[in-house]
Amino acid sequence: MQHHSVYLFLSLLLMGCTAAPEALNVKDFGAVEDADCTQAIQSALDACAGQGGGRVLVPAGHFESRTLYLRDGVELYLEEGAVLQGVEDPDAYEPYIPSDDLTRFDSGNGTANANCVNDRQWMKALIIGDGVKDAAIGGKGTLDGAHVFDARGEEGMRGPHTIIVACAEGFRLWGITVRRASNYAFLGYALDAPVFEDLTILEGWDGIHVRGADNAVIRRCRLSTGDDCIAGGYWNHMLIEDCDINSSCNGIRMIMPSDGVEVRHCHFRGPGDYPHRTSGEARRNNMLFGIALEPGAWGTATGTARGIWLHDLTMTGLSDPVATSVRDGSEALDLTLQNIKATDIKGALIPVVSWNDNGFRQVAIDNCTLSR
Repeated sequence: MQHHSVYLFLSLLLMGCTAAPEALNVKDFGAVEDADCTQAIQSALDACAGQGGGRVLVPAGHFESRTLYLRDGVELYLEEGAVLQGVEDPDAYEPYIPSDDLTRFDSGNGTANANCVNDRQWMKALIIGDGVKDAAIGGKGTLDGAHVFDARGEEGMRGPHTIIVACAEGFRLWGITVRRASNYAFLGYALDAPVFEDLTILEGWDGIHVRGADNAVIRRCRLSTGDDCIAGGYWNHMLIEDCDINSSCNGIRMIMPSDGVEVRHCHFRGPGDYPHRTSGEARRNNMLFGIALEPGAWGTATGTARGIWLHDLTMTGLSDPVATSVRDGSEALDLTLQNIKATDIKGALIPVVSWNDNGFRQVAIDNCTLSR
């Protein structure tokens, strides 16, 4: 009777379990190397979603694509040696068209740097995740944005972003290298619990740019970009840790109020490994600020910045470690700096410099050392 009970229990347990689906290889859907494989890769993503989710495998080799769309519960996995590269025609890309009103995240209206969600040219991307849940991109391969030039794009030169994910829950970007982004390597809007880890981002403009996020994590990433490494705002609990940050502009740039931002155990180093993508070698090819906290700098951004905690950081070869600027429509409450060591500083030997008369109401500084 006892053995029968155990057998019955195991039988019921096995009946309630189903094996995880095998990864779908894009080659089985018609992908071939050194060709436009958009249809094959999208078919694999759709088929994977149809079987309840899982992994779509891009094997070692060089594959090209136009715009791809992520699906719920599906991970696009780039195997070691895989390169998924955007095509060089800017007209081949589709824009992300938001179904929700995301205009609160617009900035730079009326200027050459206008970043507006209703601008179809600016919202083009190689990979789009629209309202997806538990989607991911990961592996050991490379996404190559190909530095596509578009005379109709921002500043008369920028092409599509490499990845746009918006109104998504549980998105994860991990492991891969993103290089030569034609605009931002990653642009996110209104994200719930996104995770970015173990990434390498090289060249392009901004690395990880998120406008609106709850409980975001960026960890163990190596970023060496031609503009800001990490940027955005309206972050509600953001953790940035154990990252190597190198930029020809700013390491971290918060342009909208945020509540609860912790940056810890990161190394900021200048000058930039790559020239400033817009200005080239002639201007801003050295790292400006390790961390720039400037809510409202790119246009009115209403709200309050609070709970900003920067600690256990090393910085070298910068203009200044931390800069603040609070513009009309925004206010800033408390900023804490602890255990920051900055060497080879070009500007003032003070932990925090301000671009204007407005700043954080309370600034606490503990054990911060600077030297030339």
